[in-house]
Amino acid sequence: MKALTNIRSFLFLLSIYSSTASAQSISGIVNSYYQVQAVNTLPNSLTLNSVAGLSPGTKVLMIQMKGATIASGNSSTFGDLSSGGINNVGNYEFNYICSISGNDVILQYQILNSYTVSEPVQLVSVPVYSSVTVTGALTASPWDPLTGTGGVLAIEATNTITLNAPIDVSGLGFLGGVLVNYPLPYDCSWAVDVTDYFLSIPPSDKYHTGGKKGEGIADYILNKEYGMGKLANGGGGGNNTNTGGAGGGNYGNGGAGGSRSNEGFFFCHGTHPGVGGLSLSPYGYTIAKNRIFLGGGGGSGHENNGTSLPGGNGGGIVILTAALINGSAISVLANGSAPTNPANLDPLQAEGDGGGGGGAGGTIVINAPLVTGTITMQANGAAGSNASNNNVLDCMGPGGGGGAGVIWVAGASFPAAISGFVNGGTNGVISATCNVVACRGSSNGATPGTNGSKQTGYVAPIGPGIICLPLPLSDLQYFKGRVIEDGALLNWQMSQVSDIASYVVEYSVDQVSYSTVTTLNAGPEKDFQYKDLRSWDGTAYYRLKLFFRDGTSAYSAIVPLTKNIETAFQLLSLQPNPAKDKISLNLFAKKSSPTNMVLFNFYGQRLRTWKQEINAGFSTIYIQLANLSAGAYMLMIEGKDSQTVKPFIKGK
Repeated sequence: MKALTNIRSFLFLLSIYSSTASAQSISGIVNSYYQVQAVNTLPNSLTLNSVAGLSPGTKVLMIQMKGATIASGNSSTFGDLSSGGINNVGNYEFNYICSISGNDVILQYQILNSYTVSEPVQLVSVPVYSSVTVTGALTASPWDPLTGTGGVLAIEATNTITLNAPIDVSGLGFLGGVLVNYPLPYDCSWAVDVTDYFLSIPPSDKYHTGGKKGEGIADYILNKEYGMGKLANGGGGGNNTNTGGAGGGNYGNGGAGGSRSNEGFFFCHGTHPGVGGLSLSPYGYTIAKNRIFLGGGGGSGHENNGTSLPGGNGGGIVILTAALINGSAISVLANGSAPTNPANLDPLQAEGDGGGGGGAGGTIVINAPLVTGTITMQANGAAGSNASNNNVLDCMGPGGGGGAGVIWVAGASFPAAISGFVNGGTNGVISATCNVVACRGSSNGATPGTNGSKQTGYVAPIGPGIICLPLPLSDLQYFKGRVIEDGALLNWQMSQVSDIASYVVEYSVDQVSYSTVTTLNAGPEKDFQYKDLRSWDGTAYYRLKLFFRDGTSAYSAIVPLTKNIETAFQLLSLQPNPAKDKISLNLFAKKSSPTNMVLFNFYGQRLRTWKQEINAGFSTIYIQLANLSAGAYMLMIEGKDSQTVKPFIKGK
């Protein structure tokens, strides 16, 4: 009974923290995607291709998708990452938009990682809800190599995410190698064994042809896009003649493609199928190396009869953040996709050409201290395609299986509510319809992808400190405010107004979500005064948004106004959360006062109690976490006539 009481105590503390707001319903695509064109250390901003749909307070995810450096010589090392070759690929972090000026977004937290914007770096909007229910299938925009965006689904709820419908980003990761048919005069010869790890299109001669490599974290190299060599975690394409493409990789390696067999001596040979995509496990998926990746694409089979299969796409990325995630027999899927050719009688089978490699599984991140109900999660690699031949007496190469991805959860143990699957995809075989009975069921050397990982200890990366300094506005002389008896009095002055279309005064209680107080059309006036008659206790935050006649906008600095603080303190924020070594409490107190700090574990057991003096005004208190095990905790702060409880996660 004691354990049950402790759990009830923890849930009671969680209920204090949770909001009573009704859950919002979502489905479809809820994220927006932007190209990052510049990372500006000063003033801690990003230049985007567009800011449409973004606003101050929007939570965002920045992530670099590609840019690894690989070996490019014509040998078995083609596609291996060179020393340090991971570069900045897989770096990612969360942040909030502080303000916007033109196509520049100024970020609230200091940028944590390094990024190479000559490679695809994208910014993804992350909707934040109080509580949210997935009522229809939720997905992401597919990865688009032309824009360098997509493939990522990320949502957050301060309280609960309820899964009443599936989440599926299967096949939305790196693209599989596309089909290229090599009809006559491109041909084969019994005397020419194509051993090249890379090939070009058009071919150097009529014999040296190969399927296209699957896409991965390294860019395609001009005139080396085809042939059996892997492209980092992208699977290699099958070489001439009719060999199978390889599976893509993520945490697990992609499987090798299969060879051609049973042909006579003076017939075409195909002994060099695709090489499986690399495992990226040495480069990410740990706290020390906190990087995440899309699943790699499978390589295409070699085709000269118009019946091959392309490579399958890799799986996308899912990140769910909440205090509680609950599901009832619901799936969260980030699987690789199987090769398919709708033109074939059997779309999943190569019929006289090489088979395609399966796509690798993607990445699922569950950043929540509590997961309840029943949820099936999969980041499986896809199967490589079968091969057949109904016309001649030889056997073509099947495709290799895709490597599996990762399911990465917060806390020290994997939640019992999650049934997680990270299985490598099976390799293809020679099908039962093949004319050669002896070949039926044979892999011809094709291999499965290797398994992925289910792991714990996830900690979301976020910058070390709040900066949130808007760009200076030459037209705005000042924006200020003061508390009055019936609300707030706000004043601002302009140096010139010829470029100004309108002014919007905005209000917030958390510096994240802002609402409009009033909108004023611009005129010849340069001095403004506005009285906001709303009632509030604690600290309110005001800012001024300027709309210019050219369609751009910009923000003033934020003005905090505090009143009616009768309690001992007002807790403004706890960050970072999750935390590794320490957390910081940001508070406001009207006067200095003593408080009691109480730390609880997941089971509601009191671990530590201490007294803390809070100084008058704004202050920050640091709490060391080095002696805590990874897991979920609650911090209770008790003062005169007040009590606040905040959950947090201690990472590894």
